[in-house]
Amino acid sequence: MIFYKTLINIRKKHGFTQEEFAKTLGCTEEYIVAIESNKEQASFTFVVNLKDKLNLHSAPITESEREALMDSLQTFRILIDYGEMQKAAEQLPNLAKNVRVSYSPSANNFFDLFAAAYYWVANDKKAYEETMAALSKRTDEFSGKHQHYYHRLIAVRELKDYHYNEALKAYVTAEKLDRDAQLASVGFYYLYGRCLSDMGYVAKAIKYLMKAKHLAKWRKVYNGKPNRIHDASIDGFLANNLGIIGKSDDALEILDKRLAIEKKKKNKHGMGITYYYLGKMHLRAKNYSEALNNFDMAFHYCGESSHVYVNILYRKAQTFIKSGKITEGINCADEGLDISTRTIWTVLFDALKHSALLSDPKLMLYMERTAIPNLLEFGQHEEVLEYYELLRDFHSGKKQFELALKYSKFAYELQKQLYKELVEGELL
Repeated sequence: MIFYKTLINIRKKHGFTQEEFAKTLGCTEEYIVAIESNKEQASFTFVVNLKDKLNLHSAPITESEREALMDSLQTFRILIDYGEMQKAAEQLPNLAKNVRVSYSPSANNFFDLFAAAYYWVANDKKAYEETMAALSKRTDEFSGKHQHYYHRLIAVRELKDYHYNEALKAYVTAEKLDRDAQLASVGFYYLYGRCLSDMGYVAKAIKYLMKAKHLAKWRKVYNGKPNRIHDASIDGFLANNLGIIGKSDDALEILDKRLAIEKKKKNKHGMGITYYYLGKMHLRAKNYSEALNNFDMAFHYCGESSHVYVNILYRKAQTFIKSGKITEGINCADEGLDISTRTIWTVLFDALKHSALLSDPKLMLYMERTAIPNLLEFGQHEEVLEYYELLRDFHSGKKQFELALKYSKFAYELQKQLYKELVEGELL
């Protein structure tokens, strides 16, 4: 029958006290109190009278109607999480209409949270920001489940903007809220693992990427199909982190299997992502020719319009410079500087270019005072370690041993920090 919380919300929406509500509906105040406190079920006559008096004929106010609405909301969320954006778009208008007339704060909160996720995936930044602004004003209404999804959305935005510390705090909060409800999905674990990976928390990153991979493999969705949207990226990040801790054979096995799957599916983007991570593996192993071949294949399949284009360009520039092809590396870095729209990429390409030309005090001063502090702020510890070692070697070659020792100490301290994060997986 009627859901007691819905009755409370309908009454408050119309501005009635319990006494006024009872008079309007022709019943006693005690009856309203009993229903709203969930001590008594509303009669069929009461529900019909309620709809008639307040013109709520289309409102899903019964228990079964409310359950059906919540099921529809979860289906909408699953469509988004598994990349079925066209089907999600088809459901959006009718679902919005049903939710708005439901008088259910929970349904409205869930809808706006899932709609914000939809707008984010659909790249409608304006609608996303407007929805998030509205949600932020009513967080006091949220239950634990609402809070979980809200912090997930915050984490996604912060990660996109390379605010790693803020993203990590939001992911940790979301995970704590999820421990009882079990709401986390493939996308949640993948992005959580990606955030940890970018920050150098390799042990933790592997843990959550393995969770994402497990869900992607075994969880079935509304139409019985396995997840597709995150597969290549999950395997790529997982292989990259396994490579960092020396498990190169395991990493290459994962990437080879992924490439075969993406080729069979003729998924160009998935193939491009996999070639990119194969390139990173060969770069780490100093197989520069193989690395460049894989980065070229990644360019071919992903294209310049892809969101990973700038990543591929950076690694290709890095490969050229490390293999002694300084001119080609600088040309790649200059191209990256031309197309970079975010501060982090400007800093990365600029620092890479200066490291290739490290030959005079002005450039060294830039690396020490500008590039390295900025890279540390963005959490790019591996790149900073590399530049410390370059500065150490440069000063050593110039027989400036005091300066060489200074950068050697910086490198040692940073290496200790990275090792702690790598092996112990320390987190907050």
